[in-house]
Amino acid sequence: MTSLWSRFAKTLRGIVLGEIALILLTTLAQEVIYNGISYNTSPTLDLLSGGLLTVLAAILAGIIAAYAGGKGNYWPHVFISIIISIEMTYLISSGITKDPLWFDVLAGLSLVTGVWIGFLAVRNLKSWG
Repeated sequence: MTSLWSRFAKTLRGIVLGEIALILLTTLAQEVIYNGISYNTSPTLDLLSGGLLTVLAAILAGIIAAYAGGKGNYWPHVFISIIISIEMTYLISSGITKDPLWFDVLAGLSLVTGVWIGFLAVRNLKSWG
């Protein structure tokens, strides 16, 4: 029974720390460095470099979630991916974002992909040592 509670606690810790990291790092990448990234208003170079920094932020958040969640525990990443999907759906459906649909969908997919790259990086690094 302790093992189940321990796994639950690690999963919850991975979700919380991974999501906090994702929020802080993407805010840094998009809002602090570039004062907001938007398809309609940002220069092309800002879109490209801000997009790259956003993916790197998601990868780092995925790494943090993987270490916090424990070796091989993919559940924090599943829940973070669901949270990203829910948030993107809300932002698009409520009209908060004024960017083209394809741009917002790709932005959400890049976050999900980055989080999973972080998971895979930690899993593969842990299997080396």
